[in-house]
Amino acid sequence: MKKLLITAATEMELGSLLNYLKAHSKSPLPFVFQSAEWELHILITGVGMMQTSFALTEALATQQFDAAIQLGIAGAFDTNIPLGAVVAVASERYGDLGAEDHDAYLDIFELGFLTPNTSPFEGVCLLNTHPFVFGRTLPLVQSLSVNTVSGNVATIERRKRMFGADIESMEGIAFHYACLQMKVPFLQIRAISNYVTPRDRSAWQIKLAIEQLNQFCIEAVQAL
Repeated sequence: MKKLLITAATEMELGSLLNYLKAHSKSPLPFVFQSAEWELHILITGVGMMQTSFALTEALATQQFDAAIQLGIAGAFDTNIPLGAVVAVASERYGDLGAEDHDAYLDIFELGFLTPNTSPFEGVCLLNTHPFVFGRTLPLVQSLSVNTVSGNVATIERRKRMFGADIESMEGIAFHYACLQMKVPFLQIRAISNYVTPRDRSAWQIKLAIEQLNQFCIEAVQAL
């Protein structure tokens, strides 16, 4: 039987998927859910790149997984993406690993501390060119991973200008890096909870995003 790792930064983001898996599992958390061909394992990593990197590396180094999925919510730079939309991440890159140079920003590649095309990077991005197939086909997006989410006009405009990403999250690049290094097929799935604008939580749709994300995942699990 093949083994699938399903991971998220917080338990909240797994919402009704966790309830579904618990109801159909024979063991308590940390539980194993089995379909006809797959054994599903759940991993809550914690928020941010550091926690995600450690949790994923430990999991992938101590168990043999045939595929991994990261689930979560994200903010969208592209306002053509509807709030609540579920998307798959085709590429990841760093959004705030670098240095400020007066009014300019230099990323880790411009500083010369990391060379483009150093494995597993392709250019300055971590690409998912052979994604794990999970559920229906999703729209593909380019993502930016940041330690501090964008919340003021200057930061938003700079990141749009420099990176041209569709969405941003706080863990995606750690997931891509770990899976590429460990040679595990993977898929990062995000639901859009808000647009990247000056911070205004009243405009966010976190509940909708989590509901849509989990509905997609439950349907995909049922089809395994």
